[in-house]
Amino acid sequence: MQDPKGGSAPFFPSQCVPRLRDDALLTRALEAFAAGRHADALLAAEHVCRRFPMKSIPAILRARIVQSAYPQLGARAWHAAWATDPENPLLQDLMLKSWLQDGGRRDVASLGPAFLPARCRSGRHASLLPLLRAAGAVHAGACWKDGEAIEAMVFLGAVAGARGAAPRATLLLSDEDSEYRFEVPGDGSRVRLAPPRPGAVWSLTLLAPDGRRQLLPGSPLAYYDPPAIVQAPARASAAREVAIVVPVYRELALVRACLDSVRASLAHNRTPARIVVVDDASPEPALSGWLDTLAKAGHITLLRNRCNLGFIETVNRGMRALPDRDVLLLNADTQVHGDWIDRLASSLYGDADVASATPWTNNGEISSFPVLRQAAQAPDTRELALLDSAAARVRAAPGGVDVELPSCCGFTMLIRREVLDAVGMLDGSALQRGYGEEVDWCMRARAAGWRHLQATGVFVAHAGTVSFRAEKTLRVAQNRSVVAARYPHYYPEFTAFVRQDPLRTARAALRAELARCGMQAWLDKATGAEHGAALPQIVAATPLPAVLRPLASSHRRIGVWGLAGGTPAAAQVLALARLVASRPQLGLRLLVSGDAGEALWRTGVVDHLPVLAEAALPLLDDARLMQAAGCASVLAADPAGLPAGLPAVLLDQHFDAAAWLADWINRNEGAKAA
Repeated sequence: MQDPKGGSAPFFPSQCVPRLRDDALLTRALEAFAAGRHADALLAAEHVCRRFPMKSIPAILRARIVQSAYPQLGARAWHAAWATDPENPLLQDLMLKSWLQDGGRRDVASLGPAFLPARCRSGRHASLLPLLRAAGAVHAGACWKDGEAIEAMVFLGAVAGARGAAPRATLLLSDEDSEYRFEVPGDGSRVRLAPPRPGAVWSLTLLAPDGRRQLLPGSPLAYYDPPAIVQAPARASAAREVAIVVPVYRELALVRACLDSVRASLAHNRTPARIVVVDDASPEPALSGWLDTLAKAGHITLLRNRCNLGFIETVNRGMRALPDRDVLLLNADTQVHGDWIDRLASSLYGDADVASATPWTNNGEISSFPVLRQAAQAPDTRELALLDSAAARVRAAPGGVDVELPSCCGFTMLIRREVLDAVGMLDGSALQRGYGEEVDWCMRARAAGWRHLQATGVFVAHAGTVSFRAEKTLRVAQNRSVVAARYPHYYPEFTAFVRQDPLRTARAALRAELARCGMQAWLDKATGAEHGAALPQIVAATPLPAVLRPLASSHRRIGVWGLAGGTPAAAQVLALARLVASRPQLGLRLLVSGDAGEALWRTGVVDHLPVLAEAALPLLDDARLMQAAGCASVLAADPAGLPAGLPAVLLDQHFDAAAWLADWINRNEGAKAA
């Protein structure tokens, strides 16, 4: 097809209405990938991935392109694709295969079994088992609820498929107090067990042929009725003593830092507090031994689960331990400072209808500081003291206020006991192991007339994603669907809160105070941080290279950095795009990051990198994509953030599109001729 003025016709998506352009770009990406033009394919696929960050098809295509173009980034690309639909068996298998190819056996053995319960229940487990065995997970199994019964499947890999009698497996069914033994087939047959008591919480453990105990994925299984949503007015009450509930599983160093900071802080608080630690059957003997030492010395109240019950049920057990006290739920990967309990209590009891209060943190969704919903590296002890003291001063100053939240973040929550008594504990019956449980609880409290606050006068350090690691993505997806079904208005409300950002003023005041007291360096570091604690080891161990080699392309490209619509720079870029479109023989395109309006699209010479929505993270950032596209020059009204390897051309009032293009042609055509 020819353009009426000669040369090739403008790229088809330029002629599409916006709602059809994404399909056209995916078609272009497929065609370019098949032809080996990886730059063209990657840019088209990336555009659609950013427009629809939770759509799996564009992400799968992008992963195939990246794996082919940059094999060292294959594990990262497939992890990003899986994150768009974590419960999709095809994506699970593709990701695990790529990890095995890249040497990520430990990650496959750690995360892969978490996929088994849903896949065994649906009969789609056959392709997963060889991947687990290739990772060294010889014996596997899963369990799930089926009405009032437990169903399970066990695969003894060393003997599965052998001739003769089916291999036998031993399962241990446990709750907080009791343990029962069952002999079941170990060849993958589906078995059905009747819990010995109704309304309890059970975990199944496989006693492997070598004598080792292995918790079956799907545990724990809670058989109590979900807590009801009550309608009861809030009522005033006096402040109570506090039970600081700390659920513990692993990571001795982090747990020690947490409990040492809590113990040191008790002398600075007037509120009487007792530390209740719940050891969720930790696999680290050193951690359990250290907790025993603290308990014997009287420093903590220690509860120990017979088998692993998961975060939700472990917290519930801790909250039941001292039933007359308020509960201060504290993750084991946090650190605290000073009179933090008194300040949280002041926020909780500042009004009669407040159910819970949560502090600032470096990693806590909408409670994150200095950037909303962006996790940053946890401050050290000295930095935490400065941060927390600054927060206390800002809150105590004229104009300092707490802010109502749609829900609190569970890393640190001070909760009124009478609200727990009214609306119940966390729901481990419908929600699996962890994530989203505090949202569900907060919504039940709100239905009963209570509110939740951001305590702007307290800061708690939070490492984040220690217990679940890469499994967090799966648990968030599973539990989010439960919360969305129960409270259809919650996520739209949450999105509106993020967009309106009622915490903006409080964050700005804390920023200003920190800059005044010499913490600007920490602010700069934290603002630009990319917190990767949830990444699998195979992904985290392969950092993105600073520079990507250029990929094969059908065109040469000029980059446009961070374009803002409706600005003088946007008009200059549009003029340049029209000049480029009038000279198709140049084989030139513009790669625009930021805003690209319809006028730019209609020139037919533009590739676009949209701004990401909310907290979504790109697989490759704009700078690396411009490197991959081979951009020799980058135009920018504000070159901030542009790496040194990409030479910037300033889009100021002196920029003349025609003159600059003529000079660019002379320089590049001259270089080609030479």
